[in-house]
Amino acid sequence: MILALIGLDEFAKDERIAKFWEGLPSSQRKVFFASEYLREGSLTAEIAKALAASFFEPAANVLVRHCELMLADEQKRLASLMGGGIQGNLVLDFSELDKRSSLYKLLDKSKAVEFFEPPKYTNDVQKWLESHVQKHFEKRINQQAALYIADAIGADTKRIHNEIKKIFLYDPNIQEINMQHCALFIKQDRDVPAYELQELFGFRNIKAFLPRFRRILAEEGDGAFMPVVGALRNHALTLLHIQAMRAKNLPDYEIAQKILPPNRTFTYQRNRLPAQSACWGQNALQKVILRLDELSYGKKTGFYEDLPSFELAICNLFL
Repeated sequence: MILALIGLDEFAKDERIAKFWEGLPSSQRKVFFASEYLREGSLTAEIAKALAASFFEPAANVLVRHCELMLADEQKRLASLMGGGIQGNLVLDFSELDKRSSLYKLLDKSKAVEFFEPPKYTNDVQKWLESHVQKHFEKRINQQAALYIADAIGADTKRIHNEIKKIFLYDPNIQEINMQHCALFIKQDRDVPAYELQELFGFRNIKAFLPRFRRILAEEGDGAFMPVVGALRNHALTLLHIQAMRAKNLPDYEIAQKILPPNRTFTYQRNRLPAQSACWGQNALQKVILRLDELSYGKKTGFYEDLPSFELAICNLFL
């Protein structure tokens, strides 16, 4: 059996993988990480070795994590291996996979692809959370608490599940999670909204950006000015660097190592930074960075005295 799990809903993918492992002894389980084979060694060769049955051992059940990091040549080798038929079971975990690639076409033709996409927006996360608590824990969470968690954590379904589990482990008698429980156990991390703004800004999605931006302004008031400007400027600068390096045909794993801390290549792919950089014209990001510097200077000199003028200035960056 070959199975490809594609998407960013890490909790749902973990549930699917747990089902795959069900009933199998640890000796028949093999886990590989594609990130460990970027510079040396052949991931496909290791997979083929694990899937080969011998007189002493049956074919293993193999899980490969972070397959989106495989280089193009490695993907072709893996597609060739699967095309010739394999023994055992193979599960491939992707955050995303180019549908034009030979690997995706082979998996799709074999009906081996399953998609796992998390809810996109805060209200969708809230509804998912309410349903998840009822279905998985057989308990409840009120709307206000669900909205708090959705705003604090975003669409990270795996972390949401672990935070909810932590609350029920603390007090198994809790039947409904309320705001008091959330305030006690879950920190409202302002970095999460900044990340959400950065991604929507990167994709130039003003329809989704504006409601989220307005909520931050409503919650933080004038205190949101400099953090928002700083977050957008840093992100625009990152996308500009990606544009420049991709123009030199540098591979994505090398770009990720230059712009992110070590071992963060997965973050580079998961956040779709290459796709975000492609949404901006050659000189557009340079103009955005200059404009954000002007906004920062204007704030310090007292030019932006009300939030509506700040909101309009930020929205003009999308034009």
